[in-house]
Amino acid sequence: MLNILNNDEVFSLSPTNHSVGLYPLGFSSASIASSLLLFFFFFLSITPSFSQFKKTPKSIFQALQQGSMTGIIIETDLDSLIKYRNRNTYQPAVFSYRTERGKILRYDIRLKPRGKFRRRICDFPMIKIDFSKKDLKQRKHKKFDDYKLVTHCMNTMDDSYESVAREYLAYKLYNILSPDSYKVQFLLITYIDSKEVIPAFQHFGFIIEDTAELADRIQGTFRKKVDGLVIDSMNVVQYDFIALYQYMIGNTDWKATPIPRNVKVFKKEAEADYKMVPFDFDFSGLVAAPYAVPNSGLGQMNIRHRIFQGIENIESIDEATRLLFLAKKKKIIKHVKKFMLLSRASKKDIRGFLELFFEELESITFESSEDKGAGTK
Repeated sequence: MLNILNNDEVFSLSPTNHSVGLYPLGFSSASIASSLLLFFFFFLSITPSFSQFKKTPKSIFQALQQGSMTGIIIETDLDSLIKYRNRNTYQPAVFSYRTERGKILRYDIRLKPRGKFRRRICDFPMIKIDFSKKDLKQRKHKKFDDYKLVTHCMNTMDDSYESVAREYLAYKLYNILSPDSYKVQFLLITYIDSKEVIPAFQHFGFIIEDTAELADRIQGTFRKKVDGLVIDSMNVVQYDFIALYQYMIGNTDWKATPIPRNVKVFKKEAEADYKMVPFDFDFSGLVAAPYAVPNSGLGQMNIRHRIFQGIENIESIDEATRLLFLAKKKKIIKHVKKFMLLSRASKKDIRGFLELFFEELESITFESSEDKGAGTK
């Protein structure tokens, strides 16, 4: 079943009668993304989504999980969103999508720009979406209302598509390694300017699971206080597990203490130590976003220079962690190989980058648990 809203549906949803093509200006017919996705859309159109046999979704995020890609429409004052991207206030918007049964649903929402670095350097800001809890309750959804959209950075489709798809892949690879991870859904987003200042356009992006929804799923409670975290309060085995994943994808843009950066800290019921869930991988070597720069504070020479940021060094991580990564190697490489949202050349590049990591992991002589002492939890 095709999950992308077609021109007639976009036309009927728009009170200003915008007619939106499948691809925006800047998406050339010869581009990698275009040729890949033309095949992808055809594949979806003849292949039923297994999720259509599921029960009625319990959250907006679950409702959008309709296969490999879902089409949505966001209608708002785009000129204001882009021009005043440094503000931290919400503006009204309408969020629409088509259900798997063909029904078009509209939600009155609020949205605002988010992120710090990308507000300064990108043509278009990332977005935070807030649904009405009252509306969600009336429509028999769960209460989860707070979602992040990872959007395109530059207006040119080819430049932005690659980074968006690669970062989406980074989330999916961590899903393979741990259930304590953010789920994501890839999107084709149609943007309609409610003020008719900017012509309607389309770009790719993805939506990230609400943190409260993640907490409910993993039966954990996230730490609200953002500062004052110390290593002694962390589960050090899981800390190194996160560090090893970040090392695998070549990401140094994170930390846990004293103020967490690009990780959410949580506790599960009946557990004494804090654990982490990572997010935001655009500065990683796997993603290699055009705007990413090396971490000079850590002595990173280039964006693909791996630096381990665990408790001690990579040789001191728990042996079970090493074995789990190695056990998941085949599945990770296979997932990259079959990832339909990237070109063959891009997937080959990523596989080569990951293979180097696994070769290093296999060659390292790790300390025994006796050598590490009683400090490991």
